[in-house]
Amino acid sequence: MQQTNANNCLMKTQKDLSRSKTLKCLVSLSTLVLMCLGVVALADDLVVNTFDTSVSGIDWQNFRSYASNHTEAWDANQDSEGNTNSGSLYLTVNWPLKSDPNWNQTWNDVQIAFGTGQFASSNYTTFEVDIKIDVTNSSPALDGTYGAVELIVNNPWTTVVGWAALQPTNDWQHIRGYFSAIPSGTYSEAVIGFISNGSSSLTNTVSYWIDNLVFTAPPSVHTNRPALTVAPAPAAGLTCVASQPGGTWQRQMIASVNNNYSWDTATASSNTTTYSMTIASFPSAKYTGFQSQFYLVPKMGMIGQPIDINIDWDSADVVDFYVSMNADKTASGHFGYKVNNPSSGTLVSNIALTNAAGPLGKWSLSFNNNTNVTLTAPGGSRTNFTIPAADAARFADPLYAYFGTEPTADANIGQSSTLSRITISGSAGAIDEDFISKGTPGQPYSLDSNLWAFNAADSSGVFVTAPDAQYWVTWPMPDGGFTNLYATVSLTNKLGKSQWISLPSAATGWLNVAGAQRVAVVNKSTLTAAFSYAPTNCFFSLFHQ
Repeated sequence: MQQTNANNCLMKTQKDLSRSKTLKCLVSLSTLVLMCLGVVALADDLVVNTFDTSVSGIDWQNFRSYASNHTEAWDANQDSEGNTNSGSLYLTVNWPLKSDPNWNQTWNDVQIAFGTGQFASSNYTTFEVDIKIDVTNSSPALDGTYGAVELIVNNPWTTVVGWAALQPTNDWQHIRGYFSAIPSGTYSEAVIGFISNGSSSLTNTVSYWIDNLVFTAPPSVHTNRPALTVAPAPAAGLTCVASQPGGTWQRQMIASVNNNYSWDTATASSNTTTYSMTIASFPSAKYTGFQSQFYLVPKMGMIGQPIDINIDWDSADVVDFYVSMNADKTASGHFGYKVNNPSSGTLVSNIALTNAAGPLGKWSLSFNNNTNVTLTAPGGSRTNFTIPAADAARFADPLYAYFGTEPTADANIGQSSTLSRITISGSAGAIDEDFISKGTPGQPYSLDSNLWAFNAADSSGVFVTAPDAQYWVTWPMPDGGFTNLYATVSLTNKLGKSQWISLPSAATGWLNVAGAQRVAVVNKSTLTAAFSYAPTNCFFSLFHQ
């Protein structure tokens, strides 16, 4: 945990207010005192899908060529628990007739996969689902059953239930498999398969209702209750999180809307054009290779449009400037460029300048008389070099500027940096942007659409951190069933008496970071609005429906 300079902020997680009044471990950020109260807790199941209001959450489906057709619909009139406010998935599979040439008695299956987020199988005991056959509109298999069902977890592909016969009944059938039967590991999908094979080979259409796809937890512990952590929010400015799952080379950036920012043009306002970014927050040295960066890209060499999340690779002509931290906690700024070389990452040069104090501060790149280049680090150190006039000429207006981050390594996915200021001076156009001083103060702070556009692999991970942002509250996924972040000023307040104040996702963001964790940004103004005053102590919790 980290110590803040402001409030004493504690955290906990909370079960359904109507079912539990138990507090778990609480950690004070200012005192680092651990308090654990008595626990009598109900289990937290991972609810994959209950199909309450729609058919949703399907990651992929595979109905192969053996089934001639299939349909999926939401049915409000069928619910395995008889809940009139809920429903189920109604699946119809057109299995081949016995007279069809491709009909056979070998193994044939169809599958539907549902996303769960990363989960540890050791945290759960059973994989369960309710299935009902619409016998009026279905034809049985050779042996009178309706084939079989299989239950699988994926990534990696692992069978939990390999064969559970679907009996000839009008009732709901509860299918259960045990996680203890598979290797303990981390998975990210739940898969339901329907099987036609051997004496249970299907001979015509079968319609299935599917409901309550759930992983059950042990009865005495909270297994999917996320552990909250709290850290000070970064400084105000443009925050770019590498939030795309699996995006090793994801560019989380913004692009200038205008294109009059070249240093090599007759309309420049001076002989020297300077491009600067001020880094206000950056990952630790543990995340070697993470970059804060900007690109300068002329329209002439673009393959397509200026909004292109791979603009530095696709375009023929690119200036690439980036800052990364070294293992010894120093930082280096790197200048490179390419000319007439589309669909490539090969740069003509790579000039580096090291800053002993690390990455934070103002980094600048200046061009004087088109070919004389100066790279300046936050501490004032600099290096000078030249580029050929023919190369510089390729960067004449129209030219766009791009600013943001890139992880460059899988271990860096989920990390972020914040730019508190971006400036471009000496060109025909000018930028002086701190992202918060223009327009009406207060929430929400957003990009100036007259100046910037998103150019990000996951634009939800690029946002403006407000000047009154106090905390980043984070927790791991999956977090199914948790819908609100709650806060209170005292642990003597009752959980079920509306003394915990809701801070809904609309106020805090609930950013999905690479499918692995959530980030909720808690601003001082949000807390003040919730409590009608500025609290000096705060406890955070999640509410489970």
